[in-house]
Amino acid sequence: MGILRRRDQSGGNRIELSKRWPDGSRFRRYFPNKTMAAKTLARIEESIAMGTWRKLKDELKRGIGDDLTINQLADLYFECYCKVQNKRPEFKKYALKPIRAKLGNVTVRYLRRADVYDFVRQRSKEVAPATVNRSVGVLKNMLTFALDNELIDQHPLIRFRMLREEPRAIRVLTVAEERCLIDSIANPTIASYVAILGETGLRKEEGLSLRWANVNLVDRMLSVEHTKSGRPRYVPLSEFAIEHLGSLVRLIDCPYVFVNLKTGTRWNDPREPFEAGKEKAGLSWVGFHDLRRYRATQWVRQGVDLKTVQELLGHADIQTTMRYAHFSPDHAIQKIRSVQRSEQENWELERAKSGRRIRSESL
Repeated sequence: MGILRRRDQSGGNRIELSKRWPDGSRFRRYFPNKTMAAKTLARIEESIAMGTWRKLKDELKRGIGDDLTINQLADLYFECYCKVQNKRPEFKKYALKPIRAKLGNVTVRYLRRADVYDFVRQRSKEVAPATVNRSVGVLKNMLTFALDNELIDQHPLIRFRMLREEPRAIRVLTVAEERCLIDSIANPTIASYVAILGETGLRKEEGLSLRWANVNLVDRMLSVEHTKSGRPRYVPLSEFAIEHLGSLVRLIDCPYVFVNLKTGTRWNDPREPFEAGKEKAGLSWVGFHDLRRYRATQWVRQGVDLKTVQELLGHADIQTTMRYAHFSPDHAIQKIRSVQRSEQENWELERAKSGRRIRSESL
């Protein structure tokens, strides 16, 4: 309790004020500097000593709660929760975009379940049920944050019904389709970016965060530092990957591999050239994660064991990697048929040996 210095996932420090009111409830808020936190703590302690703490508690509560909109809450949630608790806060930032767009002007205290059901109906016209559910999940977590910080008195989405997610067959890119997609992307930097994702299995953000310091062309090795798990990993580079890395323009004052030459900084959102390329290639169903799935499938088909694939992809759980084995049914069938042939050959060999023994004994 008191003023604490918290370290967030990016390594920065944040000032947290945590103090119990006499009724047992807790006041907790993050401040931009220690001076502001100290002033607020002094007011709280003085009000407790004077017996006027209930009035101050209501004042502090109203000060940021009464007219707080979803947009303003999203700012607080991202700064005070996502950046502190999440290893990859940018994923939450992306998930908050549709929430801001459709519910941003709604006052948090007056948000109703009907508003969220309307959000679900509208969003369902644009994206798959799983994507809608992820947005609702983020919204529920944001409201839990608001409740914990006494910005709202009750959670409006308790037992909110999610959309049913129908299982579907997942299509996997072929080598020919992957190469066609790369050739169809007009921007050469993004074409190479897609090629590297397809050859290494990097996640979208891992690729965008890639620096030249992580690329070893001599040893043909890529080191991935900005990972989802926080643990670095190493991926060998193919000839195709090295060819594309060698085609990229390097800027002296920019350490990143994939640079927007118009701005001189790293690419942040490659979707526009990617979307145009996949439409030209007739692959409208493809997303960035399909390139990761494609690489995992190719590794499995080429006989790479699942434990190695797990390490190359950076999965914390082998069960996650096991899903990719199902995306290569031809490989599985070939393995089964190979086992069946081996069993049959062994049986025939044993039977032949038994036959020779019987004939020998009869003689």
